[in-house]
Amino acid sequence: MPKLILLWIVLLLGVVEAQEAVIYRGFAELRQPQTLPPNEWVWEPGEALFQSLVPGTLRLIGVTEQSRRVQVAAPQNPLTAYVGKEVQFYWEGQWRKATLVSAERNLFLYEGRYLVGLPGTVAYPDPSGFSSVPGPKVVFRYQGGGAGTLAYLTRGLSWSLRYTLEDGELTGWATLSNRLGLPLRLGRTELVAGSVPLLEGGFEVPALRPETRMLQKAPAAADVSEAEFVGEAGGTYRYRLPGEVTLEPGLTELPFIRSRVQPVYLWRLQTGFSTERELAFVRGFRFAAPENLAAGVVSIREQGVFVGQAAAGDTAKGNNVILMLGPDPEGRASRQIEQQARNRFRVTTRVQNPKTYPVEVEIQEMMPQPFTLEGEGLERTPEGYRVRFTLAPGQGRAYTYTLSLQQR
Repeated sequence: MPKLILLWIVLLLGVVEAQEAVIYRGFAELRQPQTLPPNEWVWEPGEALFQSLVPGTLRLIGVTEQSRRVQVAAPQNPLTAYVGKEVQFYWEGQWRKATLVSAERNLFLYEGRYLVGLPGTVAYPDPSGFSSVPGPKVVFRYQGGGAGTLAYLTRGLSWSLRYTLEDGELTGWATLSNRLGLPLRLGRTELVAGSVPLLEGGFEVPALRPETRMLQKAPAAADVSEAEFVGEAGGTYRYRLPGEVTLEPGLTELPFIRSRVQPVYLWRLQTGFSTERELAFVRGFRFAAPENLAAGVVSIREQGVFVGQAAAGDTAKGNNVILMLGPDPEGRASRQIEQQARNRFRVTTRVQNPKTYPVEVEIQEMMPQPFTLEGEGLERTPEGYRVRFTLAPGQGRAYTYTLSLQQR
């Protein structure tokens, strides 16, 4: 194959030179090196990329820009190319001929009669009328030339994170979504976690057909390494993927983290003051973040059993990650309530751990305002109290408080 043709194919695929990418939760910033001719350069991004651009973020770095002109061709009726020509249509078991009179009105001449539209299947003599409409263009005018960089934000590239927590091992995989319809070759790739607001949508162009999304085969475990935490910037966490990454259209999953943690089984109860004889806990897990963790969905498995999923937020190293999963049939607190006066109650709460492993208990109770509370071992809060303790297998614990509700 001639070298010139091969170069054109590579240019068409958009993988001539590796780009730099900083990928966020719902968008990405791409930077692509360019060799710019003097004074003017025309960029043809294609419809998918053009539609995904965030207005106001397109830049040409390395030259002094003077103007940009965005050109989007108006939609055309493909039937226009067949006005005055014969077409065939299949109706009542045979092919028939008609002449297209008006593309705008979808008007045909058939056996001396004018018809709006044709019944059955219509066949056109050649595909010339259905050739693609010229794609969008951006014409840059500037001073200078030579080495430069094209930079922009696109909503067509994003990432998300999913973890698995199994028997104390936390494993994370980053899912990179390429909705641009072309492969991307990324030489330096950073993933950013945190809240990064983006206010504007993309340019107005004809809607795209739904794309087929597929999960790319992950690299072999021996050939990959994890993302590297490279620092904090303006309230966000930055992670760098090792080596060069090629993203085919669709989804690509890459290793993100693998770390040992020490999950603790948790019973949590948050309730208003209640005179019920039994209260139900919500179950979950808690562990200290082994490093600055990006937010993601965590699938939790214990002893080979899938026990649920929970969302984890962005968490600084050493802070608690708390994953709540729902009720535990054995998670119950019994209460004994003695009414000492009209608005004075003595409450004893008992918790028993019937499991073969420790359970960390956290109870937070909010009282009607105003109130006074007497009791030992309770952490007072403006709303009521909080108490935390750990129960060994088979262990139980009780605590008592006296609540006085004051008249307003």
